[in-house]
Amino acid sequence: MTVATIGETKPARLTRSSIRAPGLILATITALVVLFFGLKKPTNNWDIVGYVAVALNADGYRGADLNKATYDSVRSEVSASTFDQLTQGEYRETVYRDPSSLAQQLPFYRIRVVYVGLIRTVHAMGWDYPTSTYIVSAVSAALSVLLLALLARRTGAPVAAVPLVVAFAGFVDIARLSTPDAMACFFSLLTIYALIRRSMWVLVIAALLPLVRTDLLLLSLLVLGHTYVFGQRKYALASAVVACVVYGLVERMNGAYGWLTLFNTSLIHKTAYPATLVPSHAIGDYLRPYAFMAYDFAMHPHFVIYSLALWFLMRGGTRTLPADKRLLGAVFVIPMAFVAAHLLLFPADTYRFFVFAASLVAIGLIGQMKLAAR
Repeated sequence: MTVATIGETKPARLTRSSIRAPGLILATITALVVLFFGLKKPTNNWDIVGYVAVALNADGYRGADLNKATYDSVRSEVSASTFDQLTQGEYRETVYRDPSSLAQQLPFYRIRVVYVGLIRTVHAMGWDYPTSTYIVSAVSAALSVLLLALLARRTGAPVAAVPLVVAFAGFVDIARLSTPDAMACFFSLLTIYALIRRSMWVLVIAALLPLVRTDLLLLSLLVLGHTYVFGQRKYALASAVVACVVYGLVERMNGAYGWLTLFNTSLIHKTAYPATLVPSHAIGDYLRPYAFMAYDFAMHPHFVIYSLALWFLMRGGTRTLPADKRLLGAVFVIPMAFVAAHLLLFPADTYRFFVFAASLVAIGLIGQMKLAAR
């Protein structure tokens, strides 16, 4: 069966996608390690409450019944000390005690459409909702490792570098979280993989990325912009329109809060009642998070990856390589532009959002340096 592709030819030296037996074994072992930590060492972070509540709400629970079912379910899964952490402090205790407050948290989580759907699917297979949240994350992170190995072959990097990149970029961290970030990592890498292969599937996957995590609309537009530049203009524009429509529908149908509410509740003043939030009118409140973010970003391990990549590219490290602007754009420009745009729009140190970007840039950098050294 022939796979439909974008363009007429493929780059000659950088398109091997098969992985030899030793590389396959190494990638599989790495994926299994990530899967083990995700399943056996879950973080049981605060978001577990929100996603369990959204799933139970979809089952018909409301008001006080929703509160009781949510926290009873979480209590049965986590240790007593962890449950105390999830219910103590002014904000968390209010959500725990007041059904109205919990109900107002749901729009933050309901918009992760695919993640919630998978949680409910795993639950239907016999697991409770809290367990389902990190099963989805663990499996998604493990699959992301295997996909990264395929991308390593596509970019000329040795598969032996995958375990190092996985450890440095934070795959184990997102595997243990009750969030859609591991799943977002998988679909983001899948989008780039389809883009590098010039498969027409990139148009479909990019259009549907907002269903995975709404901020991935940025990645959709960057990928489709790349596709537009390299000739597939009509298809790229159509896919971009669909992505924007999907984003709008997800936001509208799930009662999503606007940017001001998200910015204020996350970066200025955490409130247990976001539906009645009055946004700050002080300009300093909006500038201060950017200063903190700039410092935190410079101190984060991901910053090392992006800095090395920029240094390598700016010093002309690709001059000795065959011209392949498509590949360089997909592996370096798109992920780093996504990180930059995301931080400009929302200056939070949520680096779990950027694991795909850091790992892709790192594996691409290793591949380019290997080829340049030949």
